[in-house]
Amino acid sequence: MSTTSRQSSSQTARYLPTYRERELAVCCDYARQGKSLCFVGIAGSGKSNIVKALTQDRALKVRYLGDEVDTVHFAAIDANTWQGTPQHLWEMVLSALIDAIKTLPQPVFDAKIMYLSEDEKMRRRLQRTIDHICQHLDQRLMIILDDFDNVLAQGPLSMLEQFNLFRSAGNRERLSYLVFTKRLPHVLGRRFDFETRCKFYDLFRNDIFALELYTRADASQMVHHLNRQQAEPLPHGVIGTILWLGGGHARLLKVVFDSWVKQTPPASNQIDYFVAQADVQQECRRVLLGLHPQERDAALRLARGQRRGDDDDTLDHLRRRGLLLDIAQGRWFSPLWAEYLRSVATV
Repeated sequence: MSTTSRQSSSQTARYLPTYRERELAVCCDYARQGKSLCFVGIAGSGKSNIVKALTQDRALKVRYLGDEVDTVHFAAIDANTWQGTPQHLWEMVLSALIDAIKTLPQPVFDAKIMYLSEDEKMRRRLQRTIDHICQHLDQRLMIILDDFDNVLAQGPLSMLEQFNLFRSAGNRERLSYLVFTKRLPHVLGRRFDFETRCKFYDLFRNDIFALELYTRADASQMVHHLNRQQAEPLPHGVIGTILWLGGGHARLLKVVFDSWVKQTPPASNQIDYFVAQADVQQECRRVLLGLHPQERDAALRLARGQRRGDDDDTLDHLRRRGLLLDIAQGRWFSPLWAEYLRSVATV
C-alpha cells in the first residue's frame, strides 16, 4: 500500500488501531480462553462502540486475535429492547448467534419435535445453536449482553442461571459472556440474592472492570470522524473546545458536536449556553440517574460543598470510574457535567 493510501485509510478509519486498546485486548483474550467478564460504565460512556468494534470490525480484532480471528465469534444483544420475558431474551440471543455465524454452516432444527411452550422451544433452539457453534464447528463464542441492568434487576433467577447451563461440558471452554452494566451486578440483583445464589454471576464475579471514559486520542478520533462527515467541517480549534466540553464522554461529545453544527454558540459563556440545551441536560441527567443512589448522593453533596467523611470510599469509586478527576478540588470529567451537577444540587 502506498503512503498516500495509508494516510487516506487512516483519515477515514472509524477507530484508531489503538481504540479502547486495554478493553478490546482483555475481551479478545477472555473470548479466546472461554472466560467471562463484566464492564461497569456510566451511561453514554461508549459501551456500544466497543460492541460494534467486536462484532463488526474484523481488521481491529486481527490486532488482538491474529490467526484466530475467524474462529472467535462475538454475538451481541441490546438489552434495552428486551420485552421482559425469558422467551424474548432467548429469541434475541438466538438471532444474534445466527447473524454472527452467517458465513458458516447453519444449525438444523427438527421441526417434528413438540415443545411444551414457546419459551422452551426457543431455549432448546438456542442451546442447539450454541452446541453447533462450539462443538460441531469447534469455534469459540462470546455472547455480549449489553446494557444488562434491567435483566439482572428483574430476573427471574432461573432465567439468569440458564446462561450458566448453556455452558454444558462440551461448551465450557468455548462459550463465554461479556456483560455491560451501569451499576455493579450484585447490587442490581440484590432482591433475589444474586451474589450468593447465582452460578451465572460466579462466571465473572472476579472479573468485573470499571469502564473508563475515552482517552484523549479516542475522543479526538471520534469527533474528527464526525467532522469528516460534514459538508462544512468545523475548524480545528472548535474541535478542541468540543473535546474539552465533552470530557471523554462519547454521548456528550456527540450531543455537543451536533449542537455546534446546527448553531454556533456565543464566544463567551459557552458552558452556560450548552448546559441550557435540552439534549445536554438530558444526557447529563442520564449519567446522574444511572449512578447508584449512594454515588448520586455523594456526588450531589460534593457539588454543594457538603462532603462528608463517609463519602470518601464512594467518591474514590467515582474517581476510578472516570467521573471524578480530582476529589480534593471537586473536578469532574466535563465542565458541562460539573455545572449541571451544581445546578441540580442547589435545587
